[in-house]
Amino acid sequence: MPDFAARAEEALARIARFDPHLRAFALVEPEWVRERAWGQDRAPRMGGPLAGRTLAVKDVLDVWGLPTGGGCRTPVVGDAGADAAAVAALSGAGMLVLGKANTVELAFGTWGVNRATATPRNPWDAATVRVAGGSSSGSAVAVAAGLADAALGTDTGGSIRIPSALNNVTGLKPTGGRVPMAGCLPLCPELDTIGPMARTVEQVAHLLAVLADPAAGPANPSPRLARQAVFDAAAALAAPVAGTRLAVLPDRYLDGVDAVVGAAYFAALARLEGLGARLVEAAPPLSPQACVEPSGLLMAGRAWRIWRDRVDRYETEIDKGVLSRLRGGADIPDAEISKILKARGRDQPVFHAWAQEFDALLTPTVPVPAPGLADLDEGKLPFSRYVRMANWLDLPALALPCGETAEGLPVSLQILSTPWREAMLVTLGHGYQRVTDWADRRPDLPALAAATAEGVRAGTAPGAPA
Repeated sequence: MPDFAARAEEALARIARFDPHLRAFALVEPEWVRERAWGQDRAPRMGGPLAGRTLAVKDVLDVWGLPTGGGCRTPVVGDAGADAAAVAALSGAGMLVLGKANTVELAFGTWGVNRATATPRNPWDAATVRVAGGSSSGSAVAVAAGLADAALGTDTGGSIRIPSALNNVTGLKPTGGRVPMAGCLPLCPELDTIGPMARTVEQVAHLLAVLADPAAGPANPSPRLARQAVFDAAAALAAPVAGTRLAVLPDRYLDGVDAVVGAAYFAALARLEGLGARLVEAAPPLSPQACVEPSGLLMAGRAWRIWRDRVDRYETEIDKGVLSRLRGGADIPDAEISKILKARGRDQPVFHAWAQEFDALLTPTVPVPAPGLADLDEGKLPFSRYVRMANWLDLPALALPCGETAEGLPVSLQILSTPWREAMLVTLGHGYQRVTDWADRRPDLPALAAATAEGVRAGTAPGAPA
């Protein structure tokens, strides 16, 4: 039986030491954490791979007794009366919730910036303040920095995988409907998903096994699809990579990709081939880039309709970048949204039929390493190029560490499969991590803290915007 009280004190001490430099957490109430730990210490004995592990929860998910801020200056929900379904499942498996992780306001943004509350700092560079990626920015930073063993994120257009990629974290966007959405603030219901983030594929698999709704699955499945749709973490982790057939992108799909990212991508492919996978160069019927614009329009149109009353009430408090994106949705008429949804309905079966020839499709997760915060341009979408197709086409997708730049910045591989085949992602990702050590890297937090302290003394401390 884990000693929850001791785990809580260890985690709170580490958060107190390092989070002032990182801003991963929006809210940590030590007495609330201790009370929750006290209750779990007195609960019936529990075991399993998650018992006693600590959890950061993206601040768009309800946690009992805490406000759901949504990354807003004025919380969207006052003290929640119950845990979100995903939080309740992990807590029931023995995980200790530490608090709410920072997010882009209303989860609407890929850079990880939040001027309304706080912008988490990427922990992989002590000298330069770099973006953490969004919108699950605080969740990724908390895991990367060891402030929490795991985190919950949400992914509407890459928001789990982008920050996972930039922070050397493993993150999984599941098939829509795999993880219940109850208790989560919406952005675009057709695209929204909740998923786990942790250091390794093995940890992510155990998290998904608890999060997955056992009643979810494909409608009218064939016997083969019904077997594939069952998520069994132990079986997926034990399955071999040998014999799998993997689609890889033709070179033209990598134009403009950072050279280090491209080299890491090819090195990862070679590793998987060495494990017995068969690589097949194949151009998908819909390119990753072609999914960016329609998913973005759908996202903006839905977000405006969900949150326009809040814009009217709190306009002066809202992050200016988020406000601009929300207002952009006002220009998308209902007829255009219907047209976009019909296009999505046509694209999905075409892509799914093509993908039946393969067990997975492999791409870089993001085409560039984490840029400096001072270099960001919110009018551009550099991180969306490969990730949006998973949301548009309702594919499960896994991001996992696969390299580093000369400056030590993380590089990430994305593995996608057809709906309900999260088990295949786990098999491939775990097999890769068993023969590589990228997931074992840790950022130098004492150096970052020392650099920040020295900057404070000199009056030149690098910092994220408030």
